[in-house]
Amino acid sequence: MNKDQTTKQKYRLSRVSCEPVLVTPEMAQNWLNDNPHNRKINLARVAELCQKIKENNWKLTPAIEVIDTGRLWNGQHRLSAIVETGFTVEMKVCVYTKIYHTFVSIIY
Repeated sequence: MNKDQTTKQKYRLSRVSCEPVLVTPEMAQNWLNDNPHNRKINLARVAELCQKIKENNWKLTPAIEVIDTGRLWNGQHRLSAIVETGFTVEMKVCVYTKIYHTFVSIIY
């Protein structure tokens, strides 16, 4: 009987913290710089968010999500609007850590 073994490594995110933070344009730009695999920026959405910031019609949620390494997971449009307006904005920021699991499959 031949058997093959395959190993896969998957991960899940575990929230470490989630709290309101005053996000400066510099902080926003740093997170955006560590965002290599996200979708293309929707400029119309960024413009809409810029208007909300300028009119003080901003909400804390949904949260900006980052991995504990500093890598952006969710929030590129909101952060882009902060950079574009130059305003410091209070936002909820959640930090996650990756928990890795290794799966071994044995096929007979």
